[in-house]
Amino acid sequence: MQGKPDPLFTVEGQSIVVAGGAGGLGAPLARALCSRGARTVIADIDAGRARDLAREIVAEGGEAAGVTLDVMDGASCAVAASEAVRKWGRLDGLINASGIYRVAPALELADAEWQRTIDINVTGAFRLARAAGRIMTDQKHGSIITLASVSSTVANPHYAAYAASKAAAAHLTRVLAVEWAAFGVRVNAIGPAVTPTPLAAPILDDERLRAAALARIPMGRFGSPDDLVAATIFLLSPGSAFVTGQILYVDGGRSIS
Repeated sequence: MQGKPDPLFTVEGQSIVVAGGAGGLGAPLARALCSRGARTVIADIDAGRARDLAREIVAEGGEAAGVTLDVMDGASCAVAASEAVRKWGRLDGLINASGIYRVAPALELADAEWQRTIDINVTGAFRLARAAGRIMTDQKHGSIITLASVSSTVANPHYAAYAASKAAAAHLTRVLAVEWAAFGVRVNAIGPAVTPTPLAAPILDDERLRAAALARIPMGRFGSPDDLVAATIFLLSPGSAFVTGQILYVDGGRSIS
């Protein structure tokens, strides 16, 4: 029986949209899914990078397409979600890895930075989930995953905008899970710890901040995009058929420390 794939934990043949799919977390997740037989729409504000990554995946034998996505635009969200249906007939999964990271002392945080963080990380997440939800509730099938953060639950100084946005995204996950459960649509989130990507550069490039962040992770290391692959596959696969409304923290223990 060795070598036989486990049907509980497979994404083979699934049609999945990866929002923010050309970015630091989205790109490796898109590659990982395609390498396991998924068909992936890579949707990103940087359309050129999205299409370039899709071409690379296709050249390696995978199935992928790149499209433009602006989560500030409801019509753009609808187009990205429907691209999977247009190409492959259905939308099995959405991974929302879009987001921005702005930190500053609360007394110094500009209103514009607060608002942009909420607009992209919360309102954008809602627009995108709703666009996918409209398709999935009609199908009576689908799995939506939002990349939340340990900041959804822990309180760090200077994180007023980012933490508020990620806490809101986590609770949005729960509300949508309740609304759409009867339609066979599952809605979950993954909460990473600090992961070396361009988004985390303000922490990782500062020795003091880097050391402080690392000291708060009981396992003694930062995360990596590879750490998120198994959690993502689990939440997309048949093995998680009875899992919805959950925030799965992949964080080396940061959320409990």
